[in-house]
Amino acid sequence: MTSQNPHDELKKLASSFTLSSKVYSDALSQLTRHTASIDAVSKAVTKQRDIERRLFGLTSAVLENINRAIAISPSLQSLSATNASLTRMADRLSIPGSSFAKIFESQKRFQDMIKGIQIGNSLTSAFARINSTLMLSASLAAQTKLANLESLSLGRIAGINSAFSKAMTINLGNLTRSYESLIDVAITRDSLGNYLPLITTYPPVEYYREISVIETLTVDEGSEGKTNESINAAIGESLPSVDALLADLDPDLCRLLEGARQSLRVNNADQARHVTTSVRELFTKVLHALAPEEHVRKWTTNSEFFHDNRPTRRARLLYICRNINCDPLIRFVEDDVCAALSFVDSLNAETHVIKSKLTTAQLSAIVSRIESLLLFLLQL
Repeated sequence: MTSQNPHDELKKLASSFTLSSKVYSDALSQLTRHTASIDAVSKAVTKQRDIERRLFGLTSAVLENINRAIAISPSLQSLSATNASLTRMADRLSIPGSSFAKIFESQKRFQDMIKGIQIGNSLTSAFARINSTLMLSASLAAQTKLANLESLSLGRIAGINSAFSKAMTINLGNLTRSYESLIDVAITRDSLGNYLPLITTYPPVEYYREISVIETLTVDEGSEGKTNESINAAIGESLPSVDALLADLDPDLCRLLEGARQSLRVNNADQARHVTTSVRELFTKVLHALAPEEHVRKWTTNSEFFHDNRPTRRARLLYICRNINCDPLIRFVEDDVCAALSFVDSLNAETHVIKSKLTTAQLSAIVSRIESLLLFLLQL
């Protein structure tokens, strides 16, 4: 890593971790399809693990260098600290047989992946961190994007007015602090072991998606700060399908999502309204399905959770999180929903955004953001 700009170095490291995750994923696929021997796969994974340990060291050094910068903003400093913690977590996960690694190895999804394959602890630890390595990549990429946004007015190329630009800044700041608090408590509190696979998988993606939406509204297309397509593709391949989970909840919900996607393919004056109306209705229906009014009423009678005698959005979110004994995770969920819906609510209100300036790419980023949020809530 020879670049003088530490965030350029971080961008390269993010790509390296994406590649690392793909090496593990491909190796596991070879084993499940019986197209390679365990010895051959073991050698490839061992080599990659050694490369990865070096990458962890380089990442920690770059992040430490960034944190020493005098002009660093509070949000960038917070995210840099978060990524330093995520790097330590991924490094600990790479140690075969460690108590930290065993938390991930015991997860049902991973056990299903390796079912019927007789492999040793070393390979098991490597495969168990496929998602964690990838999500570290996403979080590092988010930091490079945030650095590119530092001197820019958020939403400047999308016709967003100063009031909503300020609101975007506040929402991003809240989400960044919640993200830092969540990762910090996850690495220091042993009692949260059962939540670690969830925490290291979904919040990094949520934060990455949030930054990506802001980037499309702020940075000119084709600039260096645009979304890393390899990371997007890898995230899509590694996470469950939101379509399948929606179908399990209610098949009719898939039609709303498909309606939003179809609107992206029809570029007309009503495109933004059609897209945002579909995703807003979809979110509302999913939220109400996961937290029905009658269930929320049985859970609480606190008047602060009701408006016009109906449960508030916050009440429904807290109901969904009612069995989660982790306040920072609940706080992150609330800030995540607030940040994600701010774009959609603003468009629907027709007050903050000049719709004619929104491109299909910008609307597509908003749809991806809501898809990601729904997947997160469904996993909770």
